[in-house]
Amino acid sequence: MKKVTLFSSLLVAGALTFTGVNNTAQADEIEYDGARTVWGTVVDAESDLNGDGWSNGGYSLDWLPDNQRERISELTDQRQAGEITQVEYNEIVTDIFDEEHALINGPYGGIETTEENLASVAFNAPKTLDAAPVKDEPYNYNFVYDGYEFDFSYDGNSWTWGYEEVDKEYTDEELIHLVHNNPEVLNDAPVKDGAYDFKISDDKYVYHFASDGKEWTWSYENK
Repeated sequence: MKKVTLFSSLLVAGALTFTGVNNTAQADEIEYDGARTVWGTVVDAESDLNGDGWSNGGYSLDWLPDNQRERISELTDQRQAGEITQVEYNEIVTDIFDEEHALINGPYGGIETTEENLASVAFNAPKTLDAAPVKDEPYNYNFVYDGYEFDFSYDGNSWTWGYEEVDKEYTDEELIHLVHNNPEVLNDAPVKDGAYDFKISDDKYVYHFASDGKEWTWSYENK
């Protein structure tokens, strides 16, 4: 499979960091093994069946307004007639998806700042975050959602946003911290791969983590 060259703001797997300065926002161009999708993510290269750098997986147009669905239908006709290539088609559809997602989530400088929505914008409409801070006044949002740690900040002049996959090689101290500060991480995924059953403790509590390889549990109780 060919390597895909794209802006860092399009990556989902692994980690991503973007920094923008008012009037000069740019993302670093990098190379990454994988297949692009029209909703702004990168998936396993195995889904790129024809080697053009794009995933051959399907996607729904149901959420788009009628005018954009008609536009994509026209693009499909142009692609089938050989007037544009599949890659050109995918690039235009990606812009349409990004534009509509940004409209749904509010104008630049006014994005809803719930954890769920910020994560959704990062995954699905990264150009929205590249273009401007999520609101006009300074902010600092740091949270863990769906197995990723997100960071969004703005000091009034420059803004950064990024995320990285939560490392599952937890130390005892990290596990105890998650229990009391970010329990959603423990709810979303097991703390390690495969089956396990172990306990750790601190001065006050005993913590129990177990998994049969399919389902996992965690708990703690007073000593």
